[in-house]
Amino acid sequence: MNRPLLLASLALAAVLSACGKHESDATAAERIAQHLSVTQEVITNFQDVGPELREECKRAGGGGAICSSYRISLTNSGPDIDAGERDWTLYFHSIRRNFRLRNSDAFELEHIKGDLYRLVPTERFAGIPAGATLELEVLAENWMQFESDFMPRFFVVDAAGRARVIESTDSDSLEGLVEPINTNHPDNWKRTAVDAVVLASAASRYRAYSDAGSARDGAWRRRIIPKPLAVEAVEGEPAALGSGIAVDAGPLASESLRAFNRRLQQLKLAPSGPGAFPVTVAIDDSAFGGATSGAYRLWVEEKGARVLGYDQAGAFYGLQSLLALVDAKSRTLPLAKIEDAPRFQHRGLFLDVGRNFHSKVVVLKLLEQMAAYKLNRFHFHLSDDEGWRLEIPGLPELTDVGARRCFDLSENQCLLPQLGSGPNSDNNGSGFFSVDDYIEIVRFAAARHIEVIPEFDMPAHARAAVVAMEARYRKLVDESPEKAAEYRLIDPEDDTRYLSVQFYGDSYINPCIDSSYRFAGKLIREVQAMHRSAGQPLASWHFGGDEAVNILAGDAFESAPGDNPEKGDVPAEARGKPWSNSPQCRELIAAGEVKSLDELGEFYAKRVSKLVADAGIPTMAAWNDGVKRIADAGAELATESNFVNSWAPLFWGGGDESAHLARAGFDVVQSHSDFLYFDMPYEVDPKESGYYWASRNTDTRKVFSFTPLNTAQLAEISTDRDGKPWSATAPGVEFAERVRGIQGQLWSEVVRTDARVEYMIFPRLLALAERAWYRADWELPLIEGQQFSAETGTMDKAALNADWRKFAAALGNKELFKLDLAGIGYRVPVPGAVIEDGQLKTATPFPGLALEYFDGSDWRPLGDGTPAEAVRALRARSADGKRAGRAVELETRGKNTAQR
Repeated sequence: MNRPLLLASLALAAVLSACGKHESDATAAERIAQHLSVTQEVITNFQDVGPELREECKRAGGGGAICSSYRISLTNSGPDIDAGERDWTLYFHSIRRNFRLRNSDAFELEHIKGDLYRLVPTERFAGIPAGATLELEVLAENWMQFESDFMPRFFVVDAAGRARVIESTDSDSLEGLVEPINTNHPDNWKRTAVDAVVLASAASRYRAYSDAGSARDGAWRRRIIPKPLAVEAVEGEPAALGSGIAVDAGPLASESLRAFNRRLQQLKLAPSGPGAFPVTVAIDDSAFGGATSGAYRLWVEEKGARVLGYDQAGAFYGLQSLLALVDAKSRTLPLAKIEDAPRFQHRGLFLDVGRNFHSKVVVLKLLEQMAAYKLNRFHFHLSDDEGWRLEIPGLPELTDVGARRCFDLSENQCLLPQLGSGPNSDNNGSGFFSVDDYIEIVRFAAARHIEVIPEFDMPAHARAAVVAMEARYRKLVDESPEKAAEYRLIDPEDDTRYLSVQFYGDSYINPCIDSSYRFAGKLIREVQAMHRSAGQPLASWHFGGDEAVNILAGDAFESAPGDNPEKGDVPAEARGKPWSNSPQCRELIAAGEVKSLDELGEFYAKRVSKLVADAGIPTMAAWNDGVKRIADAGAELATESNFVNSWAPLFWGGGDESAHLARAGFDVVQSHSDFLYFDMPYEVDPKESGYYWASRNTDTRKVFSFTPLNTAQLAEISTDRDGKPWSATAPGVEFAERVRGIQGQLWSEVVRTDARVEYMIFPRLLALAERAWYRADWELPLIEGQQFSAETGTMDKAALNADWRKFAAALGNKELFKLDLAGIGYRVPVPGAVIEDGQLKTATPFPGLALEYFDGSDWRPLGDGTPAEAVRALRARSADGKRAGRAVELETRGKNTAQR
């Protein structure tokens, strides 16, 4: 049921109740589930925190003694909930640590695991009469700047343990559940009182889009995304494609030809009769001199086109460039000669299906679009704390328990609810890929020259595996203790208290016990067998390795009771390092196999690399913090090739981290979160969704501006997450030899649906593809020790803007329509607008999109003669006109102003 209809039904229920209709046979929990409506709203964000709240936060144990407050409002639209009815508990999700209720002793607030909390009625609970609202103010750690910080699916559990979702919250949409961030204070969108970022508005968007300018010639017709090394225009009228395109594939592999023909059908360009535009394909590596895999040449002439590939990949990419030239709206193909080769061997996209599951359908759609824009590495994050997503023969508990979320406090049947999944398994909190699904995905990718790199994150971010293997242990221990312990992942005598970055205290695999490595070896063998069945050898194994820390041991906390007003108070016994109380880890250290607790992560990496090498897999990968203490990768790891995804924000020294890893002998895949994490919001607007610890505004233009080799130069054109300048120093030229490529990431904590996957990835993926394939003229060479900041002015910003204008024109005029044809629900941009001298002026980041305005009664097409005073709001439509983007309101009264 959609939220407006649901709220209407709640109101009707209240009326019927007031008229004497009673539900005497319904329990309190049943009435609460049916009739309670919930809203959440920020009261005070960090910029307003005074000394009293900060002291309260410190004593509660908030990181840096930084807290905010928010309100949960519970409105009873049904019969009375009496004070004596306390045999129920209200559960809810929060991505912030919640410490206490500030205004009520009617409930005890308890943290369960991760983002799951509960409110338990106390003796002081006075009931919630019909029509009344109970407001609860919560003290929470840090800040809440985007509406997506709040989670749906509150649920109520009765005395018998039966869980029921609160119906008014049972939606992945937050409409009606979250009040606008700025309701209680106009600056609640800020992180600090001196926040320097600009809140997105009609006017700010107009300025930003106008500053970039717009390409007004027809050069976009021959602009290919990603940009080739060389394009030469051929005189003549564009070829008409009324009967489609017919390919004589020659030596092209049959599976790649099928993939290409599928793309032709998608773009409605499959041959439909005589007169189809003919295309021939040939492969000849000797014709390219010193070229590399993926190189090609393409000739498009009046009577046909020819593709010459260096290899199979080159021939396939040549065909994709042919389609990149096509204007699918007019079904025309401009004439051109192209010579091209890829910049990097690793051109990647990462998808997290652990936090929330995403379907095989959307995975295949992503692979198809990756191929269209010449990306060739699919980093598949198949496990995390909140879910295990691949069937592993012989270990059914991984999917029977680890792939499901439901309400089972024992976690014998499933994982506890997390991230807005609520008590039921009927949403994307649950799900997994079967062996056959995975084999299909690997084959589908291989046909498009994409390598699937599976990742199972360990030893941290592993709660789904830990819980599943504990369920296996309990099931088998009475029958066979030895078999039960075979794949156990914890030291049962380890009572270390810690808190992970996702707020778990039981989510780490113990690196000191042999059964952890039996598990890893089993996993490697089974996934390798799946790749073998798909006809594609498993070439790379990503073991994760990130964030194996106790956040309470960090500098933002001190042992309680402390006296530093900028640190949270934490009991000393909770500030230890992971595994510090594990007898088996202590034995390992005492035996000299590991020098200290700090080296256990690298110890794990080394043992896993031996398993990977013994399996004949040539490459092992990790997130950079999983191997940061390894001094010589070639000597310390058993695998012949090793790379890291370097993810730290550049303004936090991420560029230096990449250089350090390169010096340690790792290849580097630049994955920096402030530019290449697609779970970050597109713009600074609380209505946008996403995490924002690294960036509050990562739009397509920002991704386009990324410079993979010389990231230091980005200090001249970007800010940190608070809009403040930063500085960086360039490494030497030898660093470039270690950069294997770049990769865009989509983590899924607040990406609950497949539709949101598409919204967050597209159109940013196209800018990622551009930088992965082509080195722009405005990217500066590496000069060791060169300093960059907002003051240096070395970068050619005019050249960057000119290049962006041409890219944006091709994107808006050609590529978005192709995404529409492929059924991709990309983000339609919010337009910018100002009123100057009584005239409405508008701008969008991508030319070619139609705008429409709201006049107070209906939406109408915006034309040149539309009077400014008629426009109440604006929105853009998708390239095919079938979808509308988010609207922006205008203020047309008074002076020349534009507002959100």
